[in-house]
Amino acid sequence: MLYIVSTPIGNLKDISERALETLRSVDSIIAESPEDSVKLLNAYNIKGKGLFKYNDRNMRSASGKAEEILKKGNVAYITSAGTPGISDPGQELIKIARAEGIEVRVIPGPSALVSAIAVSGIRARQFTFISFPPKKPGQLRNLLREFLDKEETLVFFESTHRILKTVEAIEEVAPECGLFVAKEMTKIFENYFTGNPGAVLEKLKSDPKNVKGEFVVIVDFSSRK
Repeated sequence: MLYIVSTPIGNLKDISERALETLRSVDSIIAESPEDSVKLLNAYNIKGKGLFKYNDRNMRSASGKAEEILKKGNVAYITSAGTPGISDPGQELIKIARAEGIEVRVIPGPSALVSAIAVSGIRARQFTFISFPPKKPGQLRNLLREFLDKEETLVFFESTHRILKTVEAIEEVAPECGLFVAKEMTKIFENYFTGNPGAVLEKLKSDPKNVKGEFVVIVDFSSRK
């Protein structure tokens, strides 16, 4: 059995009892980043699971070993934070399991994507999620222009190194849209910035601490006048 286990996006208390029961009962744990996951496992005294790294960087070389682990017993797959299979190689691991006739089950829980939409105040009847936006300025602006005439919401993750440039691009392409930026959700420095792109950009620039951390960005193109 392969269990896709959701883990906290920040606050370690957000993990479910079922997730803890699963992590304690499985024979092995495959982790996107053992270095990150060991903090959670140690906090709940979950040891001796032989953490195996499986992520976008080593996916090709590690697939054979991952398949061996899946065949030997019950396995849990966890990412650095949140629900696996959204912005990580969880889908590939699931494909391997199903190709071998191994049953797959999900242990639902925290998700940065869903949490950000829930707290944004934006009624996202329809939205598009793109993981991380293009890094090249031209490609980013072209992507944003594609959404100018769509009555939907665009959601993506962004890093501390690119958040200002990304918001600047949004202001340039769609200055009248609604924008919501969630920073470090459920963590000590959790914060939210909302308004039009210009207002959000001003708030982000008002304090260097505002641009440090992990971000979820929600662009509401339907609010344009």
